[in-house]
Amino acid sequence: MNRYSRLMLNILCTATLLFPVYGTHAEDTAPPAFPYTLESIQDNLAFIHVTVNGKTDKHCGFIAEMDGSPYLITSQHFILGATRLRFTSPGGRILKPRSVELSAAHDLVRFALTEGSGFVLANSPEMGEEIAVFGNPDLETSESEIFGKINGLGAEVIEVSAEFDEADSGSPVLNSRKEVVGIASYARESRNHIMKKGTRFENRTRQFCLRFNRIQWKPVNWKKFNAHFGNAYYESQILLDDVITVLNSWSDGPLETVYFEQQPNKTLAGWLDAHNRIVAESVDTGKGRREFYANYSESAEKLASLCSIQARKLRLLTEQRGLTPYIENELAMQAASLEMAADVITRYGISTY
Repeated sequence: MNRYSRLMLNILCTATLLFPVYGTHAEDTAPPAFPYTLESIQDNLAFIHVTVNGKTDKHCGFIAEMDGSPYLITSQHFILGATRLRFTSPGGRILKPRSVELSAAHDLVRFALTEGSGFVLANSPEMGEEIAVFGNPDLETSESEIFGKINGLGAEVIEVSAEFDEADSGSPVLNSRKEVVGIASYARESRNHIMKKGTRFENRTRQFCLRFNRIQWKPVNWKKFNAHFGNAYYESQILLDDVITVLNSWSDGPLETVYFEQQPNKTLAGWLDAHNRIVAESVDTGKGRREFYANYSESAEKLASLCSIQARKLRLLTEQRGLTPYIENELAMQAASLEMAADVITRYGISTY
């Protein structure tokens, strides 16, 4: 693998917000005997059907009582860039939110509901307390009930031993009293370190959920907010994913055709066709080595330019009014990643010439 593509992949794949979590590891035990079942709480679970560019994905959510009213809660990044949103219960009941509120600083969104009730929020979770992540029962990649304990308590996050994955993100994390301890948020793989060797922290994946005790909510006109900021977030994330695909392809075969399993985003599609023609022509026409490498290097620079242009757009967006700190930080991180991608690709192009 080229050293520049390896650097880029390491940075992009490991970049994440780290929250301080305090406590000691609680040893896993057999699943606890909770006094209720998934079926008994299904009315408080929810599906979020998110459509983007004609493709619909389904994500987890739940209903909880907040400020004396029922709210449907899920992860904010699920809905950014969506062209259509639809909400249902596991039983197929249509849920009709009347307003949208974004967490100012966290990956959370809540939708005010006109009727019904929901889970109660837990007041004071404790170390070692038994919990369960109740994921969406019809997501094929997700278990419906994942048990564990609280391993660490932080001011804003809780670490749990329940081994949920990305498909469970947005699910409620409940205690034995049906109270919401938090929302399943993200998992992080522990980096290998000599100090971890031979300990329980070696080669571990750690799961974290967000708490609700310090959340500031900001009402937004969702249609306008999403058109202005959400679409930019989604488009930039797709571009980053596609650029990583290119870097992976180059690491496997630096001077070969770049292959995508699915059509790349529109921004990259034109570049991809032109780049692959350069590779194909070098084989079909037997172009001179110097001419081929010059064209190849120029193609890499064009890709770097696409990344730089999108990064500048994001930087301008971060200066506009109406952003929440969470979205501002997300756009800034995307811009930084694209800027670094541009630098990596430029250096790669120079090294091939």
